[in-house]
Amino acid sequence: MKRVICTILSLFLIMILVGTLVGCGADIKAENEKLKAESANLKSDNDKLKLEVQKLKEEIQKASEKEATISTLTTENEALKKQVEDLKTQLAKKKK
Repeated sequence: MKRVICTILSLFLIMILVGTLVGCGADIKAENEKLKAESANLKSDNDKLKLEVQKLKEEIQKASEKEATISTLTTENEALKKQVEDLKTQLAKKKK
């Protein structure tokens, strides 16, 4: 009699455990799908951000090159202005 009761209780506990696991399975699957979708969205956002970073680096490089060109041209302009002033001074001396 005790064995029958123990067997019935054991089967009852096993059924409760299986029922609990089966019931949670749908929730776990839904959450897993939600997390997969979220992961895909984050990967997409990450790829977009990487592309944007690359574009910004290229823009910075172009701006740096432009700045270097402007600096060079400014230096050349100052040298030419000085040369013009020197020539004006020489011309004024020759006229005297």
